[in-house]
Amino acid sequence: MKPIRPIHLHDTGAEVSNLHKGLLFLVLHQPAISDSDRKTLQSRLAPEVRAQIYGAATTELVGIWQNQLKNWPDYFPPLPQELKAKVRTLGASPTGRGTGDVDEVTAEAFNWLLRTFGAL
Repeated sequence: MKPIRPIHLHDTGAEVSNLHKGLLFLVLHQPAISDSDRKTLQSRLAPEVRAQIYGAATTELVGIWQNQLKNWPDYFPPLPQELKAKVRTLGASPTGRGTGDVDEVTAEAFNWLLRTFGAL
């Protein structure tokens, strides 16, 4: 896996595939996700993984992580102070999740997470 770069809805190809690898790694390694939820998230993302497309399922999963980053739990390693300030600026959707767009801040946060959990 390579570091995540900014990427957006409807993008396709290798960068999307790399994002999917990172998202799936996080889904599989986050301790607070139930096995049932892991399976649900994986199955929803599977068609987009096969097609290497940034679609609705990818957007939803990115938004879930953006929301979690803004509301960082105590049971994870603490966010670095500079990153903590940046993730507070992430937008929100009407559902209360993040925007689902991988902008510069989201990419930086994902890369920190992936390094912290040993994927990068």
